[in-house]
Amino acid sequence: MRSNFILGMCLLFLIQYFVHFQSFQYILAIMATIAFLGSVTLAKKVPRFFSVFMFAAGLALNYTKGQGIGAAAEGITANLSLLTLLVLVPLLSIPLKMGGFFESILLYLKRYQNHPRKMFMGISTVLFFLGPLLNIGAIRILDELIKGLRLKPTFLSKAYLIGFSTTILWSPYYAAVGVTLLYLHVSVKDYMSYGFGIAVLFLLIGNFMFGIWAKKQNFDVEGDYREVITPDHRKRIKILAYMILSIMVVTIATESITHWSMLVIVSLLSILFPGIWGLFSKQWGSLKHHLVDYRDKAVPIMNNEIIMYISAGFFSQSLKGTVFGQGINVFMTHLAQKSFLLFALFILITMVCVTFVGIHQLVVVSVLATQMDPAMLGTSKEIIAMVIMMAWSASSVLSPVNPINLLVSTLVKKSSIGVGLKDNGAYLLIVCMLGIMILDLLNYL
Repeated sequence: MRSNFILGMCLLFLIQYFVHFQSFQYILAIMATIAFLGSVTLAKKVPRFFSVFMFAAGLALNYTKGQGIGAAAEGITANLSLLTLLVLVPLLSIPLKMGGFFESILLYLKRYQNHPRKMFMGISTVLFFLGPLLNIGAIRILDELIKGLRLKPTFLSKAYLIGFSTTILWSPYYAAVGVTLLYLHVSVKDYMSYGFGIAVLFLLIGNFMFGIWAKKQNFDVEGDYREVITPDHRKRIKILAYMILSIMVVTIATESITHWSMLVIVSLLSILFPGIWGLFSKQWGSLKHHLVDYRDKAVPIMNNEIIMYISAGFFSQSLKGTVFGQGINVFMTHLAQKSFLLFALFILITMVCVTFVGIHQLVVVSVLATQMDPAMLGTSKEIIAMVIMMAWSASSVLSPVNPINLLVSTLVKKSSIGVGLKDNGAYLLIVCMLGIMILDLLNYL
Protein backbone atom coordinates (compact mmCIF):
# COMPACT_ATOMS: atom_id res chain seq x y z
CA MET A 1 0.00 0.00 0.00
CA ARG A 2 2.78 2.42 1.00
CA SER A 3 4.82 1.57 -2.10
CA ASN A 4 1.79 2.18 -4.31
CA PHE A 5 1.28 5.56 -2.65
CA ILE A 6 4.90 6.62 -3.32
CA LEU A 7 4.75 5.39 -6.91
CA GLY A 8 1.44 7.20 -7.38
CA MET A 9 3.01 10.42 -6.10
CA CYS A 10 5.87 10.06 -8.61
CA LEU A 11 3.47 9.43 -11.50
CA LEU A 12 1.32 12.42 -10.50
CA PHE A 13 4.45 14.59 -10.47
CA LEU A 14 5.25 13.52 -14.04
CA ILE A 15 1.70 14.38 -15.11
CA GLN A 16 1.84 17.72 -13.32
CA TYR A 17 5.12 18.58 -15.08
CA PHE A 18 3.31 18.61 -18.42
CA VAL A 19 -0.18 19.89 -17.53
CA HIS A 20 0.80 22.55 -14.93
CA PHE A 21 -2.40 22.41 -12.87
CA GLN A 22 -2.00 24.44 -9.67
CA SER A 23 -4.32 22.07 -7.83
CA PHE A 24 -1.94 19.20 -8.64
CA GLN A 25 0.89 21.00 -6.86
CA TYR A 26 -1.20 21.28 -3.69
CA ILE A 27 -2.12 17.60 -3.94
CA LEU A 28 1.55 16.72 -4.46
CA ALA A 29 2.55 18.82 -1.44
CA ILE A 30 0.02 16.94 0.70
CA MET A 31 1.22 13.59 -0.67
CA ALA A 32 4.87 14.52 -0.09
CA THR A 33 4.10 15.53 3.49
CA ILE A 34 2.30 12.22 4.08
CA ALA A 35 5.24 10.33 2.50
CA PHE A 36 7.63 12.26 4.74
CA LEU A 37 5.66 11.52 7.91
CA GLY A 38 5.20 7.87 6.91
CA SER A 39 8.91 7.37 6.28
CA VAL A 40 10.40 9.40 9.12
CA THR A 41 9.79 6.74 11.79
CA LEU A 42 11.30 4.04 9.57
CA ALA A 43 14.46 5.99 8.69
CA LYS A 44 17.82 5.77 10.44
CA LYS A 45 18.53 8.07 13.37
CA VAL A 46 20.97 10.52 11.74
CA PRO A 47 18.92 11.18 8.58
CA ARG A 48 15.77 11.33 10.72
CA PHE A 49 17.26 13.99 13.00
CA PHE A 50 18.47 16.27 10.21
CA SER A 51 15.35 15.77 8.10
CA VAL A 52 12.98 16.66 10.93
CA PHE A 53 15.15 19.67 11.74
CA MET A 54 15.18 20.89 8.12
CA PHE A 55 11.45 20.35 7.65
CA ALA A 56 10.64 22.21 10.89
CA ALA A 57 13.09 24.99 9.97
CA GLY A 58 11.46 25.24 6.55
CA LEU A 59 8.07 25.71 8.16
CA ALA A 60 9.43 28.32 10.58
CA LEU A 61 11.25 30.27 7.86
CA ASN A 62 8.22 30.17 5.60
CA TYR A 63 6.04 31.52 8.42
CA THR A 64 8.60 34.18 9.42
CA LYS A 65 8.82 35.53 5.86
CA GLY A 66 5.02 35.78 5.82
CA GLN A 67 4.64 33.54 2.81
CA GLY A 68 1.44 31.62 2.28
CA ILE A 69 0.43 28.05 1.50
CA GLY A 70 1.48 28.40 -2.14
CA ALA A 71 5.11 29.08 -1.21
CA ALA A 72 5.09 26.22 1.29
CA ALA A 73 3.68 23.84 -1.31
CA GLU A 74 6.34 24.94 -3.78
CA GLY A 75 9.07 24.32 -1.22
CA ILE A 76 7.79 20.90 -0.15
CA THR A 77 7.61 19.76 -3.78
CA ALA A 78 10.93 21.38 -4.78
CA ASN A 79 12.82 18.09 -4.85
CA LEU A 80 10.03 15.82 -6.11
CA SER A 81 11.74 15.58 -9.50
CA LEU A 82 14.83 14.17 -7.76
CA LEU A 83 12.78 11.85 -5.60
CA THR A 84 10.91 10.61 -8.68
CA LEU A 85 14.24 9.92 -10.38
CA LEU A 86 15.52 8.05 -7.32
CA VAL A 87 12.39 5.91 -7.05
CA LEU A 88 12.03 5.07 -10.75
CA VAL A 89 15.64 4.58 -11.92
CA PRO A 90 15.93 1.03 -10.44
CA LEU A 91 13.42 -0.02 -13.14
CA LEU A 92 16.28 0.31 -15.66
CA SER A 93 18.00 -2.70 -14.11
CA ILE A 94 15.11 -5.08 -14.86
CA PRO A 95 15.95 -5.69 -18.56
CA LEU A 96 19.60 -6.30 -17.57
CA LYS A 97 18.53 -8.97 -15.11
CA MET A 98 16.14 -10.57 -17.60
CA GLY A 99 18.63 -10.56 -20.49
CA GLY A 100 21.34 -12.69 -18.87
CA PHE A 101 23.96 -9.96 -19.34
CA PHE A 102 25.54 -10.45 -15.92
CA GLU A 103 26.55 -14.04 -16.65
CA SER A 104 28.33 -12.91 -19.82
CA ILE A 105 30.15 -10.17 -17.89
CA LEU A 106 31.33 -12.77 -15.37
CA LEU A 107 32.79 -14.98 -18.08
CA TYR A 108 34.77 -12.09 -19.47
CA LEU A 109 36.11 -11.18 -16.02
CA LYS A 110 37.15 -14.78 -15.36
CA ARG A 111 39.53 -14.57 -18.31
CA TYR A 112 41.67 -12.15 -16.28
CA GLN A 113 41.76 -14.12 -13.02
CA ASN A 114 45.55 -14.40 -13.09
CA HIS A 115 46.08 -10.87 -14.41
CA PRO A 116 45.36 -8.47 -11.51
CA ARG A 117 45.68 -5.26 -13.52
CA LYS A 118 43.34 -6.46 -16.25
CA MET A 119 40.91 -7.80 -13.65
CA PHE A 120 41.00 -4.45 -11.84
CA MET A 121 40.39 -2.58 -15.08
CA GLY A 122 37.54 -4.96 -15.94
CA ILE A 123 35.75 -4.52 -12.59
CA SER A 124 36.22 -0.73 -12.39
CA THR A 125 35.15 -0.29 -16.03
CA VAL A 126 32.04 -2.46 -15.57
CA LEU A 127 31.04 -0.28 -12.60
CA PHE A 128 31.81 2.88 -14.59
CA PHE A 129 29.28 1.92 -17.27
CA LEU A 130 26.72 -0.09 -15.27
CA GLY A 131 26.66 2.31 -12.32
CA PRO A 132 24.51 4.86 -14.19
CA LEU A 133 21.77 2.27 -14.76
CA LEU A 134 22.04 0.17 -11.60
CA ASN A 135 23.19 2.86 -9.16
CA ILE A 136 24.71 1.44 -5.96
CA GLY A 137 23.12 -1.91 -6.81
CA ALA A 138 25.86 -2.36 -9.46
CA ILE A 139 28.39 -2.99 -6.67
CA ARG A 140 26.18 -5.55 -4.94
CA ILE A 141 25.35 -7.40 -8.18
CA LEU A 142 28.99 -7.48 -9.32
CA ASP A 143 30.11 -8.73 -5.91
CA GLU A 144 27.63 -11.61 -6.14
CA LEU A 145 28.97 -12.49 -9.60
CA ILE A 146 32.67 -12.58 -8.69
CA LYS A 147 32.32 -14.00 -5.19
CA GLY A 148 33.68 -17.37 -6.36
CA LEU A 149 36.92 -15.79 -7.61
CA ARG A 150 38.07 -15.20 -4.02
CA LEU A 151 39.62 -11.82 -4.71
CA LYS A 152 41.44 -10.08 -1.86
CA PRO A 153 39.55 -7.45 0.19
CA THR A 154 41.93 -4.56 -0.55
CA PHE A 155 41.77 -5.34 -4.27
CA LEU A 156 37.98 -5.24 -4.18
CA SER A 157 37.71 -2.07 -2.06
CA LYS A 158 39.93 -0.22 -4.52
CA ALA A 159 38.18 -1.59 -7.61
CA TYR A 160 34.65 -1.00 -6.27
CA LEU A 161 35.19 2.52 -4.96
CA ILE A 162 37.38 3.81 -7.80
CA GLY A 163 34.96 2.38 -10.37
CA PHE A 164 31.80 3.69 -8.73
CA SER A 165 33.15 7.05 -7.55
CA THR A 166 33.87 7.94 -11.18
CA THR A 167 30.26 7.08 -12.07
CA ILE A 168 29.12 9.70 -9.56
CA LEU A 169 31.00 12.36 -11.52
CA TRP A 170 29.16 12.02 -14.80
CA SER A 171 26.02 9.90 -14.75
CA PRO A 172 22.77 11.84 -15.42
CA TYR A 173 20.97 8.82 -13.92
CA TYR A 174 22.63 9.32 -10.54
CA ALA A 175 20.75 11.53 -8.10
CA ALA A 176 23.89 13.45 -7.10
CA VAL A 177 24.33 14.78 -10.63
CA GLY A 178 20.60 15.39 -10.90
CA VAL A 179 20.34 17.54 -7.78
CA THR A 180 23.43 19.59 -8.65
CA LEU A 181 22.34 20.31 -12.21
CA LEU A 182 18.81 21.10 -11.01
CA TYR A 183 19.92 23.69 -8.48
CA LEU A 184 22.47 25.31 -10.81
CA HIS A 185 20.19 25.16 -13.88
CA VAL A 186 22.77 23.33 -15.99
CA SER A 187 21.83 21.09 -18.94
CA VAL A 188 23.31 17.60 -19.09
CA LYS A 189 24.66 18.26 -22.60
CA ASP A 190 26.73 21.20 -21.32
CA TYR A 191 27.87 19.34 -18.21
CA MET A 192 28.83 16.03 -19.84
CA SER A 193 31.87 17.45 -21.62
CA TYR A 194 33.29 18.21 -18.17
CA GLY A 195 31.86 15.33 -16.17
CA PHE A 196 32.55 12.45 -18.55
CA GLY A 197 36.00 13.68 -19.52
CA ILE A 198 37.20 14.11 -15.94
CA ALA A 199 35.55 10.82 -14.89
CA VAL A 200 37.47 8.90 -17.61
CA LEU A 201 40.71 10.64 -16.55
CA PHE A 202 40.14 9.68 -12.89
CA LEU A 203 39.36 6.08 -13.88
CA LEU A 204 42.64 5.85 -15.82
CA ILE A 205 44.57 7.38 -12.90
CA GLY A 206 42.96 4.88 -10.52
CA ASN A 207 44.00 1.98 -12.72
CA PHE A 208 47.53 3.39 -13.08
CA MET A 209 47.90 3.80 -9.31
CA PHE A 210 46.59 0.27 -8.74
CA GLY A 211 49.24 -1.05 -11.17
CA ILE A 212 51.98 0.63 -9.11
CA TRP A 213 50.49 -0.68 -5.86
CA ALA A 214 50.06 -4.23 -7.22
CA LYS A 215 53.68 -4.31 -8.39
CA LYS A 216 54.92 -3.32 -4.94
CA GLN A 217 52.67 -5.86 -3.25
CA ASN A 218 53.61 -8.68 -5.64
CA PHE A 219 49.85 -9.08 -6.00
CA ASP A 220 48.26 -12.32 -7.22
CA VAL A 221 44.64 -13.29 -7.88
CA GLU A 222 43.55 -16.78 -6.85
CA GLY A 223 41.58 -19.29 -8.89
CA ASP A 224 41.88 -21.17 -12.14
CA TYR A 225 38.88 -20.75 -14.44
CA ARG A 226 39.02 -21.41 -18.17
CA GLU A 227 35.46 -21.00 -19.41
CA VAL A 228 35.00 -20.63 -23.14
CA ILE A 229 33.24 -17.45 -24.26
CA THR A 230 30.65 -18.52 -26.78
CA PRO A 231 29.32 -16.36 -29.64
CA ASP A 232 26.09 -16.02 -27.64
CA HIS A 233 27.94 -14.35 -24.77
CA ARG A 234 29.83 -12.06 -27.16
CA LYS A 235 26.49 -11.07 -28.68
CA ARG A 236 25.08 -10.23 -25.24
CA ILE A 237 28.03 -7.98 -24.41
CA LYS A 238 27.60 -6.14 -27.71
CA ILE A 239 23.87 -5.75 -27.07
CA LEU A 240 24.61 -4.42 -23.58
CA ALA A 241 27.07 -1.87 -24.97
CA TYR A 242 24.53 -0.75 -27.60
CA MET A 243 21.81 -0.49 -24.96
CA ILE A 244 23.86 1.71 -22.66
CA LEU A 245 25.01 3.92 -25.53
CA SER A 246 21.49 4.17 -26.96
CA ILE A 247 19.99 5.13 -23.61
CA MET A 248 22.58 7.89 -23.14
CA VAL A 249 22.12 9.22 -26.68
CA VAL A 250 18.32 9.17 -26.44
CA THR A 251 18.45 10.96 -23.08
CA ILE A 252 20.73 13.76 -24.23
CA ALA A 253 19.01 14.12 -27.62
CA THR A 254 15.57 14.33 -25.99
CA GLU A 255 16.77 17.08 -23.67
CA SER A 256 18.25 19.03 -26.58
CA ILE A 257 15.09 18.75 -28.69
CA THR A 258 12.36 19.16 -26.06
CA HIS A 259 14.20 21.18 -23.38
CA TRP A 260 12.41 19.08 -20.77
CA SER A 261 14.06 18.57 -17.40
CA MET A 262 16.66 15.82 -17.56
CA LEU A 263 15.22 14.39 -14.35
CA VAL A 264 11.82 14.02 -16.00
CA ILE A 265 13.33 12.50 -19.16
CA VAL A 266 15.27 9.90 -17.17
CA SER A 267 12.19 9.07 -15.08
CA LEU A 268 10.05 8.58 -18.19
CA LEU A 269 12.75 6.44 -19.80
CA SER A 270 12.94 4.32 -16.64
CA ILE A 271 9.24 3.52 -17.06
CA LEU A 272 9.40 2.93 -20.82
CA PHE A 273 12.57 0.84 -21.00
CA PRO A 274 11.24 -2.29 -19.20
CA GLY A 275 8.06 -2.12 -21.29
CA ILE A 276 10.04 -1.89 -24.55
CA TRP A 277 12.20 -4.83 -23.41
CA GLY A 278 9.10 -6.89 -22.63
CA LEU A 279 7.64 -6.02 -26.03
CA PHE A 280 10.66 -7.34 -27.91
CA SER A 281 11.53 -10.26 -25.61
CA LYS A 282 7.92 -11.40 -25.02
CA GLN A 283 8.93 -12.33 -21.45
CA TRP A 284 5.84 -10.79 -19.88
CA GLY A 285 5.67 -13.28 -17.01
CA SER A 286 9.26 -12.62 -15.97
CA LEU A 287 8.77 -8.87 -16.38
CA LYS A 288 5.71 -8.92 -14.12
CA HIS A 289 7.66 -10.86 -11.47
CA HIS A 290 10.49 -8.31 -11.52
CA LEU A 291 8.07 -5.37 -11.36
CA VAL A 292 6.31 -6.84 -8.32
CA ASP A 293 9.71 -7.52 -6.73
CA TYR A 294 10.73 -3.91 -7.38
CA ARG A 295 7.49 -2.58 -5.84
CA ASP A 296 7.67 -4.80 -2.77
CA LYS A 297 11.42 -4.71 -2.08
CA ALA A 298 13.11 -1.72 -3.73
CA VAL A 299 10.61 1.07 -3.01
CA PRO A 300 9.96 0.37 0.71
CA ILE A 301 13.64 0.67 1.66
CA MET A 302 13.99 4.27 0.42
CA ASN A 303 12.92 5.85 3.71
CA ASN A 304 16.15 7.79 4.30
CA GLU A 305 16.14 9.19 0.78
CA ILE A 306 12.46 10.17 0.89
CA ILE A 307 12.75 12.24 4.06
CA MET A 308 16.12 13.76 3.07
CA TYR A 309 15.03 14.88 -0.38
CA ILE A 310 11.70 16.35 0.72
CA SER A 311 13.09 18.17 3.77
CA ALA A 312 16.26 19.43 2.05
CA GLY A 313 14.27 20.85 -0.86
CA PHE A 314 11.85 22.60 1.50
CA PHE A 315 14.66 23.97 3.67
CA SER A 316 16.76 25.28 0.77
CA GLN A 317 13.77 27.01 -0.83
CA SER A 318 12.84 28.60 2.50
CA LEU A 319 16.38 29.94 2.95
CA LYS A 320 16.09 32.14 -0.13
CA GLY A 321 15.75 35.80 0.79
CA THR A 322 16.81 35.27 4.43
CA VAL A 323 19.79 36.95 6.12
CA PHE A 324 21.49 33.54 6.47
CA GLY A 325 21.03 32.75 2.79
CA GLN A 326 22.34 36.16 1.74
CA GLY A 327 25.30 35.70 4.10
CA ILE A 328 26.24 32.42 2.38
CA ASN A 329 26.02 34.14 -0.99
CA VAL A 330 28.27 37.02 0.10
CA PHE A 331 30.83 34.69 1.68
CA MET A 332 31.04 32.36 -1.33
CA THR A 333 31.26 35.32 -3.73
CA HIS A 334 34.07 36.91 -1.70
CA LEU A 335 35.96 33.61 -1.55
CA ALA A 336 35.61 32.89 -5.28
CA GLN A 337 36.66 36.41 -6.28
CA LYS A 338 39.73 36.13 -4.08
CA SER A 339 40.80 32.72 -5.36
CA PHE A 340 39.04 29.96 -7.31
CA LEU A 341 41.39 27.47 -5.67
CA LEU A 342 40.24 28.53 -2.18
CA PHE A 343 36.62 28.38 -3.31
CA ALA A 344 36.99 24.82 -4.66
CA LEU A 345 38.94 23.64 -1.60
CA PHE A 346 36.31 25.11 0.71
CA ILE A 347 33.53 23.16 -1.00
CA LEU A 348 35.62 19.96 -1.05
CA ILE A 349 36.72 20.14 2.60
CA THR A 350 33.27 21.22 3.81
CA MET A 351 31.57 18.33 2.00
CA VAL A 352 34.05 15.75 3.29
CA CYS A 353 33.93 17.00 6.90
CA VAL A 354 30.15 17.27 7.04
CA THR A 355 29.52 13.84 5.50
CA PHE A 356 32.20 12.29 7.71
CA VAL A 357 29.99 12.92 10.75
CA GLY A 358 26.87 11.54 9.08
CA ILE A 359 25.23 14.51 7.36
CA HIS A 360 24.16 13.72 3.78
CA GLN A 361 25.80 15.60 0.90
CA LEU A 362 22.36 16.71 -0.21
CA VAL A 363 22.12 19.02 2.82
CA VAL A 364 25.35 20.81 1.90
CA VAL A 365 24.49 21.06 -1.79
CA SER A 366 20.95 22.25 -1.04
CA VAL A 367 22.24 25.05 1.16
CA LEU A 368 25.20 26.15 -0.96
CA ALA A 369 24.02 25.65 -4.56
CA THR A 370 20.69 27.42 -4.09
CA GLN A 371 22.41 30.51 -2.67
CA MET A 372 25.24 30.81 -5.23
CA ASP A 373 25.17 33.10 -8.26
CA PRO A 374 27.74 31.88 -10.86
CA ALA A 375 27.93 35.32 -12.48
CA MET A 376 28.87 36.88 -9.14
CA LEU A 377 31.39 34.09 -8.49
CA GLY A 378 33.18 34.86 -11.72
CA THR A 379 32.96 31.35 -13.16
CA SER A 380 30.57 29.16 -15.14
CA LYS A 381 27.72 27.04 -13.84
CA GLU A 382 29.31 23.91 -15.35
CA ILE A 383 32.58 24.40 -13.45
CA ILE A 384 30.74 24.96 -10.17
CA ALA A 385 28.75 21.78 -10.82
CA MET A 386 31.97 19.88 -11.47
CA VAL A 387 33.53 21.13 -8.21
CA ILE A 388 30.46 20.01 -6.28
CA MET A 389 30.46 16.61 -7.99
CA MET A 390 34.14 16.00 -7.16
CA ALA A 391 33.40 16.86 -3.55
CA TRP A 392 30.34 14.59 -3.56
CA SER A 393 32.34 11.71 -5.06
CA ALA A 394 35.26 12.05 -2.63
CA SER A 395 33.01 12.32 0.42
CA SER A 396 31.04 9.24 -0.67
CA VAL A 397 34.25 7.19 -0.56
CA LEU A 398 35.73 8.68 2.62
CA SER A 399 32.68 9.01 4.87
CA PRO A 400 32.41 5.96 7.18
CA VAL A 401 28.62 6.36 7.34
CA ASN A 402 27.95 6.92 3.63
CA PRO A 403 25.87 4.11 2.05
CA ILE A 404 28.47 3.47 -0.67
CA ASN A 405 31.34 3.19 1.80
CA LEU A 406 29.25 1.08 4.18
CA LEU A 407 28.20 -1.32 1.41
CA VAL A 408 31.77 -1.88 0.22
CA SER A 409 33.14 -2.27 3.75
CA THR A 410 30.43 -4.87 4.49
CA LEU A 411 31.09 -6.80 1.27
CA VAL A 412 34.88 -6.94 1.68
CA LYS A 413 34.68 -7.36 5.48
CA LYS A 414 36.91 -4.40 6.33
CA SER A 415 36.31 -1.28 8.42
CA SER A 416 34.67 1.67 6.69
CA ILE A 417 37.66 3.86 7.65
CA GLY A 418 39.95 1.24 6.12
CA VAL A 419 38.24 1.01 2.72
CA GLY A 420 37.80 4.76 2.47
CA LEU A 421 40.86 6.45 3.92
CA LYS A 422 43.49 3.71 3.97
CA ASP A 423 42.75 1.93 0.67
CA ASN A 424 41.62 4.93 -1.40
CA GLY A 425 42.85 8.04 0.43
CA ALA A 426 45.97 8.55 -1.72
CA TYR A 427 43.95 8.12 -4.91
CA LEU A 428 41.34 10.68 -3.82
CA LEU A 429 43.99 13.20 -2.78
CA ILE A 430 45.71 13.01 -6.16
CA VAL A 431 42.59 13.12 -8.35
CA CYS A 432 40.91 15.90 -6.36
CA MET A 433 43.99 18.12 -6.48
CA LEU A 434 44.45 17.38 -10.17
CA GLY A 435 40.75 17.96 -10.84
CA ILE A 436 40.78 21.34 -9.08
CA MET A 437 43.89 22.38 -11.02
CA ILE A 438 42.21 21.42 -14.33
CA LEU A 439 39.04 23.34 -13.42
CA ASP A 440 41.11 26.32 -12.27
CA LEU A 441 42.83 26.34 -15.67
CA LEU A 442 39.50 26.03 -17.51
CA ASN A 443 38.13 28.86 -15.41
CA TYR A 444 40.72 31.25 -16.83
CA LEU A 445 40.40 30.14 -20.45
